[in-house]
Amino acid sequence: MDWLGIGVLIIGIAFVVLVILLIKPINKLSETLDNVEKTTNQLPGLMNDVSLKTAELLDNGNSTLKQVNKSVKEIDPYFTIIGDVGEASQELTTTALHKATEWKTKTSGAKQFVKKERYAGLLGVLSFFQFLKERKQITNTPIEMNTKDDKNA
Repeated sequence: MDWLGIGVLIIGIAFVVLVILLIKPINKLSETLDNVEKTTNQLPGLMNDVSLKTAELLDNGNSTLKQVNKSVKEIDPYFTIIGDVGEASQELTTTALHKATEWKTKTSGAKQFVKKERYAGLLGVLSFFQFLKERKQITNTPIEMNTKDDKNA
């Protein structure tokens, strides 16, 4: 054999050793690629399941939202009524407060009159009404109630 044949023989032996050493990693790579193929084959089915579940979840969310909106529309008039009742009661209390203040102002003179004359008991009450009657005849002005229109005017 000449040197060329020996070189080719050494290269061939090295190639056989290399192939023997690489058989195990190549087999493992082949198994890994087979597992990847199995997984990728399952992906379309999994994506369909996820899409169906998501669509079902969104449908449930939409129906729940429609029910909530329907309930809000049914309850809304009641809140409007409650708001109107609140405003009316506020006007009533404000009017009552003004009346009470006005009565207090008008009757402060009666209190002083009763103290001055030293009336007590039933006689004090009668004199109080007499005082109011006289005062009404003197002033003879009707009491006006403030309304919402008066406040805006």
